[in-house]
Amino acid sequence: MHINLEDKAAVFYTLIEESPMPIALYIGEKMVIKVANKAILKAWGRDNSVIGQELAVALPELKDQPFLGILEEVRQTGIAYETKEDRVLLLNNGVLQTFYFDFIYKPLKDDHGQVWGIVNNATDVTELVNARLKVKASEELFRKMIQDAPVAIGILRGENFVIEQANEDLLKLWGKTKSVIGLDLIDGLPELKGQPFPDLLTHVYKTGEPHYGYETMARIERDGILQDYYFNFVYDPIRDQHNVVTGIMVVANEITSLVHSRMEMAKSEERFRNLLLDTPMATGYYETEDIIISLANDEMLRFWGKDNSVIGKPMEEAIPELKGQPFIDILKEVYRTGIPYHADQQEALLPVNGKLEKVWFNFTYKPLRNAEGEVYAILHAAMDVTKQVQLQQQKDEFLGIASHELKTPVTSIKAYAQVLERMIRNEGDEKKAAMVHKMDLQLNRLTGLIGDLLDVTKIHSGKMTFNPVNFDFDQAVAEIVEEMRHVSAKHHINGELKSKATVYADKERIGQVITNFLSNAIKYSADAKQVDVKTEVVDREVILSVKDYGIGISKTLQHLVFDQFYRVDGNQQHTYPGLGLGLYISSEIIKSEGGRIWVESEEGQGATFYFALKI
Repeated sequence: MHINLEDKAAVFYTLIEESPMPIALYIGEKMVIKVANKAILKAWGRDNSVIGQELAVALPELKDQPFLGILEEVRQTGIAYETKEDRVLLLNNGVLQTFYFDFIYKPLKDDHGQVWGIVNNATDVTELVNARLKVKASEELFRKMIQDAPVAIGILRGENFVIEQANEDLLKLWGKTKSVIGLDLIDGLPELKGQPFPDLLTHVYKTGEPHYGYETMARIERDGILQDYYFNFVYDPIRDQHNVVTGIMVVANEITSLVHSRMEMAKSEERFRNLLLDTPMATGYYETEDIIISLANDEMLRFWGKDNSVIGKPMEEAIPELKGQPFIDILKEVYRTGIPYHADQQEALLPVNGKLEKVWFNFTYKPLRNAEGEVYAILHAAMDVTKQVQLQQQKDEFLGIASHELKTPVTSIKAYAQVLERMIRNEGDEKKAAMVHKMDLQLNRLTGLIGDLLDVTKIHSGKMTFNPVNFDFDQAVAEIVEEMRHVSAKHHINGELKSKATVYADKERIGQVITNFLSNAIKYSADAKQVDVKTEVVDREVILSVKDYGIGISKTLQHLVFDQFYRVDGNQQHTYPGLGLGLYISSEIIKSEGGRIWVESEEGQGATFYFALKI
C-alpha cells in the first residue's frame, strides 16, 4: 500500500490502523463506531463491518456490562475514565470469553466544550492477569494445603526467617498461637536462642541444601513450662523462578512419647539383661526359630562348658555336643507352638573338664510373646541336679540292696512263724497261737513295705518289668474285690462292673494298682462302712474308679497324692500307716501301661480314685 507522506491525515490513519494498541472512536449519543483499528477488532472478535454501527449493536454482549453506562457518563460530564485490569466479556469465535484490559475513555470536545466523540485506548492484559490469578490460586491452594496438612508445616521467609505461615499442628507443636505469624522466628520462639536450629536454618538458606533431623531434642515452652521434646523434621529451601532461595519450608513430627517409650524400653531391656546375667540360676535367652543364643549368664556357660564366644550363634553351631540329644528340637517346637516345656532330672551329655559326661537338670523353656501374641524369644532357666540325682541313685541302690537282703530273712521268719503257729495250735494253746498269727500278719505288712521299696528302686532305675497279656478286666477286678472283702469285714465293697472289656496289660501290675486303691479306700475311711468300685468304657478307654466315704483330700493337696513318700499331713499323719509309696507306684505302673490316673475329692467328703487304660 502506497502512503503519501505529505498527507498527514493518511499517515495518522495508518498509525492508528497498524497500532498494536486497540483504538476506537465513538461519536454521538448512540456511540457510533467511527474508527476501530485492527487491534481492537481482534480484541472484540469482529471485522471492520462493525464500523458505522452503534457500539451496543456491534457488541450486544456489552448490554449487561457497565461499559456503555461509563461511556454515557464520560459523554455527559466530559471527564475521562481510566481503569486497570478491568474485566470484560467478549464474543470470540462465537464463544463468550473473559478478557482483561487497561483502558481509557478520552472525551473529544469542540470549540464550545461539547463532547462530540470518545476515544477508547486499551491494552490487552488478559494473559498477565490470568497468569497472576493462576499464581494467586496456586498460592491459595498451597496455603490451604499447608493448613489442612496432617503434619506440622510452616513457611519462613527471608534471612530473618519471618513466620509467613504455620498451620495449627505446627503452632501446637511450638506451643504458640497465631500471634507469632509475621514475627521473626527468634522473636516468636525466643527459647530457640542457644539451640542449634537458627544456625541450621541459616545453613539451609545460604547453601540451598535441605536438612533432615531425626529424633532431635528441642527445648520448647508450652503453657509457660520449658521442657524437652523430640522431633523428626525437615528444613527444605523454597526457591523463586530464578532458583534463588527465598524461604524455608518446615515440616515436623513430634515423637516425644515414642522416644520416651524407646528409652524406657531400653532401660527395661538393660534391667532384664542385667537380671539374666546376675541371677544365680543358669539362664539363657534365645531368639528366632534358629535358636540364636542372644544371652547366657556365667552359670549357663559353665553348664555348657563354653565361653562368651557362643553368644550370637545358633545353638546347633555353638554347642555341637547337643546334636543327637532332644534339647534343640524341643526348643524349636516351643518357638513354633508357643507352648512352654518343663522337665525334671533330665539327663544330658555335656563337656565336663574336657570330656563328655552325664549330667542332670531341672529346666524350663518359656516362650516370650510380643503384643500380637507371636513368639519372639525363649527364656531358658536351668538347675543342675546332678548331685541330687547321683544321691538318689545311691539311695535307690541302697534301698534295692537293703530290700533284697531283707526279703530273704523276712521270708524265712514268715515260714517259721506259720510252722510255729500250727505247732502251738496242735498243742491246744490258742492264746499263744493267736499271738503268733498276729506276728505273721505284721510280717505280711513288712513284706509289702519291702516290695514297695523294691518297686520304687526298679522304677527309678528303669528296671520294672511288665508281662502284658489279654485278660477280662471285670473278672480281674471281681477277684481282687473278693479278696479284699476278707481283709476288712467292716467295709462293704459294692461292685458295679459293666465294662465288659478285654485289656492287654500286665495283669499282676494292674491288680497291684486296684489292690492299692481298695486298701487306701478302707484305710482312709475308718468311720465309714462302704466302698464303691465301678468299671465302664468311655471313648475306647476302660475306666476303673474306687470311691470311699472317708476323710477326703483338699484341692490344694490333690496334686501331691501321687508323689513318692506323700502321706496325710498334720496330726492325722500317724493315724494311717505306710511309707506313702503305694499311689506313687500305682501312678508309675499306669503311666508305663500308657494310661491315665487321677483323683477327685472334697475334704471331709471322701475321695474317688480313677485310672483309665486304652482298650
